[in-house]
Amino acid sequence: MPSGVPGLFAALALQGAVFGACQAGITALTGRLGQADQAGLVYAAMGVMSAVAGLAMAAVPERVGARTRRRLATGAALALSLPLLGTRGLPGLYAVVTVLGVAYAPHLITVFGLLERAVAPYRLAETMGVATSALVGGQALAVAVTGRLAETHGPTAAFAVASAAAGLTFVLALTVRPAAYAGAPENALHARVPDTPPAARDRRGG
Repeated sequence: MPSGVPGLFAALALQGAVFGACQAGITALTGRLGQADQAGLVYAAMGVMSAVAGLAMAAVPERVGARTRRRLATGAALALSLPLLGTRGLPGLYAVVTVLGVAYAPHLITVFGLLERAVAPYRLAETMGVATSALVGGQALAVAVTGRLAETHGPTAAFAVASAAAGLTFVLALTVRPAAYAGAPENALHARVPDTPPAARDRRGG
């Protein structure tokens, strides 16, 4: 596996953990406020803002490289998650969670782009499958763990886990620098993916 790829998988798992911990905290807080039916709407507000930020990524100049975008997104996720620890009311929860959604999609888009450039083209589908599984697995595990924490210690405990996971994601963004696959073109998104690995083509004389 190319150097740096496991770190990108870990970043996605941690991003999923942020999702899951936020979900558990939102559910616990809205339930404590007697507004349990608002939990889905609060979480949806985060998703909508994340989608808007993802679409806005198309306007980011090319001179802002992937590593810079990743560090900015993860740093923003950490900073914007901290107000959750002091959130006690529903209006504040809506405001904090909605703003927090700005950091999510840019990080996901950037990490998937780095993975696309880091692996051989014939391993792209495999890599994306593992990456998606890491994201979903991190979310599922975080919901299971932080759901119990929120029941026992309140929503702040779940939000603390979300901030901790965001902090670890930021650390990975600062320390893990995946290199581009040596045999891939600069714009791997439009590259033709071969049907078989190079070794297999060589054995067939292709």
